[in-house]
Amino acid sequence: MLVELRVKNFGIIEDITWSPGEGLNVITGETGAGKSLVIDAVESLLSGRIGDEQIRHQTNEATLEGIFYLNPASRLKIAALLAENGQELEDDTLIIRLESKLAGRSVLRLNGSAISRSVLSRLCPYLIDIHGQSEHLSLLNKSFHLDMLDGYAHTTTQRTEFARLANELTSLQRQLSEQEKINREAVRQQEFLRFQADEIEAANLAEGEEESLLSKRQVMASTEKLKTLVHQSLEHLCSGQNGGALADLNQAMQSIRKIAEIDPALKNTADEVENTYFILEESIRLVQSYNRGLDFNPSELEDIENRLALIHSLERKYGRDIPQILAFLAKTKTELDNIGHFAQNIDRLGGAITDLKSRLGDMASSLSALRKEAAQKLEKAVQTELSDLNMGQVIFKVNFQTQADENGLPVDGQILGFSSSGTDLVEFFVSTNPGEPLRPLNKIASTGEISRITLALKSAASRLDDIPVMIFDEIDIGVGGRSGDMLGRKLWKLSQGHQLISVSHLPQIAAYADHHFYVSKTEFNGRINSHIEHLNTEGHLAELSVMLSGNQTGEKSLENARELLKKASIFKETSPEQPELNIPLSGR
Repeated sequence: MLVELRVKNFGIIEDITWSPGEGLNVITGETGAGKSLVIDAVESLLSGRIGDEQIRHQTNEATLEGIFYLNPASRLKIAALLAENGQELEDDTLIIRLESKLAGRSVLRLNGSAISRSVLSRLCPYLIDIHGQSEHLSLLNKSFHLDMLDGYAHTTTQRTEFARLANELTSLQRQLSEQEKINREAVRQQEFLRFQADEIEAANLAEGEEESLLSKRQVMASTEKLKTLVHQSLEHLCSGQNGGALADLNQAMQSIRKIAEIDPALKNTADEVENTYFILEESIRLVQSYNRGLDFNPSELEDIENRLALIHSLERKYGRDIPQILAFLAKTKTELDNIGHFAQNIDRLGGAITDLKSRLGDMASSLSALRKEAAQKLEKAVQTELSDLNMGQVIFKVNFQTQADENGLPVDGQILGFSSSGTDLVEFFVSTNPGEPLRPLNKIASTGEISRITLALKSAASRLDDIPVMIFDEIDIGVGGRSGDMLGRKLWKLSQGHQLISVSHLPQIAAYADHHFYVSKTEFNGRINSHIEHLNTEGHLAELSVMLSGNQTGEKSLENARELLKKASIFKETSPEQPELNIPLSGR
C-alpha cells in the first residue's frame, strides 16, 4: 500500500505530505484546488518523469517521494525483479524518490540507490493501478486481458507449462536452424571436398616416397660420372696388369698361410687376411652389379620427374610434405562423413519438433477451451456489475482471435500462430450504447465509462488481482444519485482487498470513505498553493453536507449527510468481509 506521498513544487502544490490509509480513501475538494494533481504526482513518480511545465512557477526543482509497504505477493515479484538488476530488497518497504530540475536531468532513486526508468516501469504493475487519464491503465493494455482471464479461469498452471514447452520448442527450432545452416554450407563444400579427397587418393602416395625419388633422380643425373668412378675402382680392385688389389691380396694371403703352417703364431693373422680377401671379393661383385645397374632407360628418369612434379603440386595445395598431405586427406574424409551426420541430426531435430508441436497444439486447444468457458462466466459477472452501476446498456464481451501461421501449431485441424501464452489472442470488447458495435476497450473515448467498466471488471474478478493500490480518478463523471451510491458500494467492497484511492465529486461515494481527504487552495503573496487535509468525523460530515447542498449548508443538508453516512455504515457492517463474486470463478 501507499504509506506516504511527499510532493514539493509540483504544479500549484508547494509542499504537502499525504498519508492515505487502508481501505477506501476518497479525495474531494473544490474545482481547481488540485484533487487530480495529487494523482498526477503519483503518475509522474511512477513514470520517473516530471515535465518542466509541471514544476511550480518561480522554482527550479520539483521533488516527489512515495513510500510503499509491500504485500507478500508484490514483495516476491519486486524482489525477483530487482535481483535481476543487482539490487536487493531488504524489507517490505519501498521508497521511490524523483528529483527533477528545470531543463536538467532527473534523479530517480529506489531505497536510496539509483534506478533506471525502465526498471521502474517494470515495478509499477506490482505497486499501483491508476484508472483515469493515465498511461498506467492496465486494462487499456490488451496484453493484460489474457492475464486477467487466465487468473479468472485458473489456467495459470497450464499456461506456465505451455510456456515452458514453447521455450523448449524455440530452442529446438533454433538448433535446427543452425544445423540446417551448417548443412547447407557443408553440402556446398561437399563436391569440393570430394574432389580434394579423390585427387589425393588417386596419387597413391607413400611416406618416404619423395625422398626415395629425389635420391634416384640424383643418381640418374650423375650416371656418366658414376660409371667413370666405378671403372676406376674396378681397375684398382681386380683389373690392371697384375690383376689389381684382389690378386695382390690373394698372393699375400697364400704367403701368410704358408708362414702359419710353419709358425702357428700367425694363424689368426692368416685367417683375418683370408676373411679380408673374401670381403673384398664380395665388394667387387657389388660394385660390378652396381655398374651393370647404371644402364638406365631415359624414360625412367622422365617418369621420376613426372612423379615428383605431381607430389610437389599436391604439396602446394595440401601440405608441405607427404605426411601432411595424408593428414589433410584424413581430415577431409572426416568432414565428408560429418555431412551425412548433419542430415541425420536434421531429421532427428525435425522429428522432435513435430512431436512437440503436436503436444503443444493439444495443450493450446485444451487451454483455449477452458478460457472460453471462463470467458462466458466473466462476461455474465461483468454484465451484472455494470447493471449495478447503472450501465446496463453496456455490453461486455471477451473477444477471441487466432492467426493462421504455416509455421505454427496444429490445433483442431488448423495451423495457428502461437506465443508463450498459447494460440489465443484475447481482448476485451464493449458496446457502450444500444445499436453500437462492439469495439476494443481501449477505443472508448469517455474516461468515466472506461473507469466504471474497469471497476466492474475489477469487482467481478477482485480476488484475482494482487495489485496492492488502485486509484480511480473521477470515476463518477456523469454519475449521480442512486448510481453514485452503488458506485460507492462497489468501490468500498473492492477496497477490502486493496488500498483504494478515489478522486470524487459525489457525496454518495465519499460517504463510504474509510479515510476522507479534502483538497483546497489558498493565496499568499499572489501565489496559489494547494493543501490536502485528512478530515475527522465532524469534517467528514461537514464536507458531505457541502457536497450535497453547496456552500449554503444548514441543518437539512447536515441531516441528509447523516443519512448518507448511516446508510453507508449499515452497508459496511452487513457486507461480507471479502469481495463477492456473482458467479463461481470457473466451476472448478
